[in-house]
Amino acid sequence: MQPEGPYRFTHALGGSPVGKAWAAIDEQGRFVTVAVLDATVAATAGWREAFSGAADLLAQSADPTPYTYADFSAAAPWVAYAAEVGPGAEKLFRALGVDYTPAPTSAPPTSAPPSSAPPSSAPPFSAPPAVSAPPVSAPPQPVSGGPPAPWAVQAAPIPSQLVSASPHPVSGAPTSPAGVTSAPPAFPMPTSGPGGDAFSSPTRRIAPSAPKPQRTGLWIGIAALVLVVLAGAGALAFMRGSDDKPTDVATSSSPVPPPMPATPPQSPGTEPPQGGKWPAQWPTFTERDNVRTLANLEGLGFPVKVPLDWNCTIAGQAEGFVKYNCGRAASGESTMGGELIVRNCPQPCDERRQTAMRMAEEAWGTRWIRSGQSATFGEALLNVDGEQRHGLVVVAYYRGGPDGVVDRQIVLRLTGPMQEANQLRRIATYLRDVLVF
Repeated sequence: MQPEGPYRFTHALGGSPVGKAWAAIDEQGRFVTVAVLDATVAATAGWREAFSGAADLLAQSADPTPYTYADFSAAAPWVAYAAEVGPGAEKLFRALGVDYTPAPTSAPPTSAPPSSAPPSSAPPFSAPPAVSAPPVSAPPQPVSGGPPAPWAVQAAPIPSQLVSASPHPVSGAPTSPAGVTSAPPAFPMPTSGPGGDAFSSPTRRIAPSAPKPQRTGLWIGIAALVLVVLAGAGALAFMRGSDDKPTDVATSSSPVPPPMPATPPQSPGTEPPQGGKWPAQWPTFTERDNVRTLANLEGLGFPVKVPLDWNCTIAGQAEGFVKYNCGRAASGESTMGGELIVRNCPQPCDERRQTAMRMAEEAWGTRWIRSGQSATFGEALLNVDGEQRHGLVVVAYYRGGPDGVVDRQIVLRLTGPMQEANQLRRIATYLRDVLVF
């Protein structure tokens, strides 16, 4: 049975345990593909948010697949893609990490061109499609009289990125509808080959000229005498202070800079950040949420609010630097969690220095979005052993000292199942409200 709505659905393109992909024609006669989430699945906790989050991430990825219209609040949420962008509906289901089965294409149905009605300027939101049968059902009877739909040939799964080398703390998976399976996650080390230098060559281009003859007699003796005098004076100055006591070398050395990542990131964020703002639709913690407040984490100086069954354990500490691994672990279930890092930002902590510090952080190659004068964030679809996961990274700078100047950097890097994306966003939004970045 075909869904009903503002589109004329011609045939099913494929299905998954959570919904169907349809070929359709909109009110202006344009070919589209529509992903429809089953109403019973949408009523299961987390899936409606995962469906909308996957659509947004596809639209913001390095190879973007933007949608034209959508209704995420409908009983059976749906997203429509123009045929020109390819099999967008299929990509959306694959981004959710569920099995997708294309409909048989040996004899693809055809669609009749629409009647010559005047174009409509209003987007077709009035009646979103509804799904009344679980996927995958047999395709509906074709509409005769037109050419084969251009999206009938299915594409391969969308390309995706690997997570960073550092393993993240983990958590249990959310409740999923029956039949949805996913591979156990892992955190492989992404590999990249060394970049070649187009200007390097084993052959020396410029031959050095022959050295001039050196006068080795009297000058060697003079140089040796000068070195002896300087060495003696330096040793005397080192051993004698103003009160004839040895000088404390440790107190005279310059401060050690806060530790930065030991190795360059495999996939740093894309620079420069694009303009934007903190997403108003991101949820926040409420009194109904089961959360815990960690108020005395050493080296942070601010409280951290996390889900009730999360823990934060210290993973590294030095002067002006602290790192915590935060998350939840459950044997045999999906993972969720990541890193919380705070380090000093040497003065002047200006835009140039902030950019250099941000470029040293792993960000899965996502495009940075600027959400304030000194804050950026990014989200990404991650592929871990065939499982699609949600990645969230925030790099921001805030006033952490008594001087009232920006002098601290915070890095929040979390991953989790697609259905848990809003839980990660709650943590990020809470820290933003606490530190005012």
